[in-house]
Amino acid sequence: MAQILAPSAQWQMRMTKSSTDASPLTSKMWSSMVLKQNKRLAVKSAAKFRVFSLQSDNGTVNRVEQLLNLDVTPYTDKIIAEYIWIGGSGIDMRSKSRTISKPVKHPSELPKWNYDGSSTGQAPGEDSEVIIYPQAIFKDPFRGGNNILVICDAYTPAGEPIPTNKRHKAAQIFSDPKVVSEVPWFGIEQEYTLLQPNVRWPLGWPVGGYPGPQGPYYCGAGADKSFGRDISDAHYKACLYAGINISGTNGEVMPGQWEFQVGPSVGIEAGDHIWCARYLLERITEQAGVVLTLDPKPIEGDWNGAGCHTNYSTLSMREEGGFEVIKKAILNLSLRHKEHISAYGEGNERRLTGKHETASIDKFSWGVANRGCSIRVGRDTEKEGKGYLEDRRPASNMDPYVVTGLLAETTILWEPTLEAEALAAQKLSLKVMASGAGKSAAFMLLVLNVFLYFIVTVISGWAVNHAMVRSRETASTLSIPARIFPIFFPFGNMATGFLIIFSLIAGVVGFITSLTGIHNVIQWNAPNLHAAAFSSLTTWLLTLLAMGLACKEIDMGWTDSNLRTLETILIILGGTQMFCTAAIHAGIEDVAAREL
Repeated sequence: MAQILAPSAQWQMRMTKSSTDASPLTSKMWSSMVLKQNKRLAVKSAAKFRVFSLQSDNGTVNRVEQLLNLDVTPYTDKIIAEYIWIGGSGIDMRSKSRTISKPVKHPSELPKWNYDGSSTGQAPGEDSEVIIYPQAIFKDPFRGGNNILVICDAYTPAGEPIPTNKRHKAAQIFSDPKVVSEVPWFGIEQEYTLLQPNVRWPLGWPVGGYPGPQGPYYCGAGADKSFGRDISDAHYKACLYAGINISGTNGEVMPGQWEFQVGPSVGIEAGDHIWCARYLLERITEQAGVVLTLDPKPIEGDWNGAGCHTNYSTLSMREEGGFEVIKKAILNLSLRHKEHISAYGEGNERRLTGKHETASIDKFSWGVANRGCSIRVGRDTEKEGKGYLEDRRPASNMDPYVVTGLLAETTILWEPTLEAEALAAQKLSLKVMASGAGKSAAFMLLVLNVFLYFIVTVISGWAVNHAMVRSRETASTLSIPARIFPIFFPFGNMATGFLIIFSLIAGVVGFITSLTGIHNVIQWNAPNLHAAAFSSLTTWLLTLLAMGLACKEIDMGWTDSNLRTLETILIILGGTQMFCTAAIHAGIEDVAAREL
């Protein structure tokens, strides 16, 4: 079954009943991946039917396992350093191992190294040598002991950064004194998708088929909702062991999709930690026999894509008055929207469609607590007047060095021209003015409707009461169908009864929703306006029904003067309620996504 992770041949060799000198990431952590119901310790491969028997403690499989978990620290000072760098695609990760004479604590203690760039698409065959510089060190959760993982960036033999080395420019930005003084914090939410091997279909999905629609999978639990939790948990612990500043994990909206968060991290550290976390995830999925993809839209259709939302703040944003600094930063981001989008990941146009909690790739927008915007500002940030912003545009395959560097450069170092800034500010001002005009219009219409619906309720209530008093006296003389109607109206015509009943309903509902609508419009935020829009639309439909019956009564003939007043008010309410509903819907668009 798809939700049971079929171990690869490599991992099958590592399974054992017990291990005394296990490394931090041992087979015990993966016990739930094994088919537990198989009591004879036979593991069946999903790709080919093979049986692996663990025969004895001295068997070949166990001896390999013992060597893999062997702690060499008591016997030698030498350690293994796994040099990791980014390959030619800009997203693939490469690595190779090197023996270092003694434990190290800083990258400067490690030697530079080289690799064949022609084999990674980063250098021509006739001049293929690429030099890698150690930049960050992490503990190795696979080998344990003093062994390390080394994040490197790549240069030509002359010392020039190669085109895929995005760390070099980011390091320059983060070393600028203005940026250093602002202490930029990043919290990066890395989403990813797990695929079944060979078929390249999401984990937990029927091969060639689809699961139930989105809804129960986000942060879900259960065999029918959560697929790949063992991988997520193993990765979580591996990151903690390595020293990565991982802050949490969760299952995502699409089944087979997960997320981990790294941060808060300062400056260049954010990119180093994300790349190392990605490397660990690649290694863990390799051992589990599952394919990892960072494609921003791995499955077309009504499924959420995979992003890498980047939370960002500077010292000025986190201090008193920071909300104004955030607004200035958003203004700058709006002016460089195209530049950011072009650097925010390949295939992002398939994800940023304006649907599935994304903004349109062609329009810059921002809003408070709105996940359908380019930039989201948290409700707490608005309330406290300081905090952070969330850039929701980066795709899951973005380069964290590029994204973090661009955010710092655009919001701290880059200064727009006066003309561009004035134009953007003018657009924002027009939006704010439109927002204020819409709020005033909706408020006045709601106040008017409160009084009109109150009058409708009073007249309708009087008519119902009058009819009930007279019903006993005269109803017995009526012929069918008038006799079977629940309330006899001693005035009007055959449409009057229907008019009065539906007018009473519309009046009561309209009076209540107009009062609550006034409160929601005063708040003027997305959740309140959504509630106001729904109730306003419902009231308008009831009012139209009552107004239609009023027109029918007029068409049929004579009517009482009191009901003539009712008919007139219903016709007026049909228009005022329509304009009120339209004003509230316009307010939702303006508040939820303030397009600049």
